[in-house]
Amino acid sequence: MSLDRLELIARLRLAVEDAMSIEAYTVQPNGEISLRGQLKLPPDEAYRRLRPRVEDLGYTPYLRIHGERYEVLAVPGVVPRTPSNPAINLILFIATVVSVIFTGGLTADGFNLGNGLMFGASLLSILGVHEAGHYIVGRLRGARVSLPYFIPLPAPFSFVGTLGAVIVQREPFENRRTLLEIAVAGPLAGFILAVPLFVLGIWLSNVAPLPPAGEYITLGDSLLTRLVGVARFGRVYPSDGYDIMLHPIALGAWIGLLITAINLIPAGQLDGGHIAYALLGSRARYLSYVVILAMFGLALIAQTWLVWAVLLFSFARQHPPPLNEAVRLQSHHYALIVAAVLVFVLTFVPRPVY
Repeated sequence: MSLDRLELIARLRLAVEDAMSIEAYTVQPNGEISLRGQLKLPPDEAYRRLRPRVEDLGYTPYLRIHGERYEVLAVPGVVPRTPSNPAINLILFIATVVSVIFTGGLTADGFNLGNGLMFGASLLSILGVHEAGHYIVGRLRGARVSLPYFIPLPAPFSFVGTLGAVIVQREPFENRRTLLEIAVAGPLAGFILAVPLFVLGIWLSNVAPLPPAGEYITLGDSLLTRLVGVARFGRVYPSDGYDIMLHPIALGAWIGLLITAINLIPAGQLDGGHIAYALLGSRARYLSYVVILAMFGLALIAQTWLVWAVLLFSFARQHPPPLNEAVRLQSHHYALIVAAVLVFVLTFVPRPVY
């Protein structure tokens, strides 16, 4: 081992010595250095103390449990802290507002601005609150999260006007608690707003006979939307020749609820995948495989799920580990997981459009 490598190991040991007593170390061929021993502080405090010192040496530290000991794995390289450009977020948001209002205002007779405004206000408020939930909790937890990037997709490419919005995590999550809290905040916040908006929209909707001939689009039901519809109009099915003609507010809320359900699918790096990893750790990848297979099965009745199954299988089967795997979830975190599962059960639509 070269003198430079010995000096680096000595500096790493010095960087962590007041948080961890080192009992052994290993140098990997790829340059990663593993330091193993016992923590002198609780895992969250220990990591926050040693992290800046290890990063000053040009390494990113990962803390995890290693048998009866703890391990600090120092990985070469540090995520650069480049500033974001809020102008991009603003431009995309304005483009999405225009796209959603235009798409939501299209009717068989042309364009209705009132419909577009009501549809846009309903859908974008749900998406905005969803992303605000992620962003606010992320900032409260000290995570490096970006402002939301809204994605416009106007008609005729989409009957929604948008592909939703995303928040970029600029570095790995610190620990499973932070991962869970940020992931669950968005869907729960969006759901809390979407339910009263859907109830209001259904109250403003009406039942009408279906066209006697030709093709038409029917939106599927989740448990929640079916219960609200039955409470308002009784049992109405297209097979009876009638259906609920959704008010623009109800349509926007229906899409917002569907997006909530899709985000809560427990696979990959969707919000549900983050929640699954927070609960199961690296074993969450097996749940991802099961869910993706189930989505291929659902694709037999709805092509929507084929698209998502292919995307998840191609790009998001694995979930990156957080920086500090040694921190455990607390009792209230399990309550958040239960709440997320209930929201998913209430909002999932097996056949969204047919």
